Amino acid sequence: MISFLMRKVFYKKLTSILTEIHISKEGFSINEPFDAKSKLFYWNVIDTIQFSENKKEIIIKKKNKKIRLKNTYTGWYEFIQKVPEIFSDFDFKYASDLIDSLKPCGVCGIVSVKENKCIVCETIVWNDKMIETEIDYLKSQQLNLYSELIKEGKEIKKTAEPEHGFKANKNWKLYL
Repeated sequence: MISFLMRKVFYKKLTSILTEIHISKEGFSINEPFDAKSKLFYWNVIDTIQFSENKKEIIIKKKNKKIRLKNTYTGWYEFIQKVPEIFSDFDFKYASDLIDSLKPCGVCGIVSVKENKCIVCETIVWNDKMIETEIDYLKSQQLNLYSELIKEGKEIKKTAEPEHGFKANKNWKLYL
């Protein structure tokens, strides 16, 4: 088991990327990697939920305690869509506009492209300055993305499916 110090200091970036938020009717839980215990929070004991100034975190105030949820956490985009309306200080319009501004990714098929990079598969969006044609680029990136599944002989989904609060692009095409 990896110690608390190792998790918080040496694996800080990896911990952030692998942290997951799970939402339920009653509240949400935060699951950090490396055998850390899941933390459960109930909506009815939370005072406020707000975006940080730079909009890259959610700040949750509960009594005299602050909890920060980074936009790199898995489930963060789902979380901002499911904050209950009882939190009048939450910027629901910004959350809705952010989700609506996302574009479909040609590589993974998820509607999760922000600023020309996919939030889900971390692929740069093809553009006409690239040497390869768009189809060749998508093929090579899909091959990279799904190489482990191919090696293990697992079937690759032929259609994109919604995940972690992101919609699926119904017109997505797998080129492998």
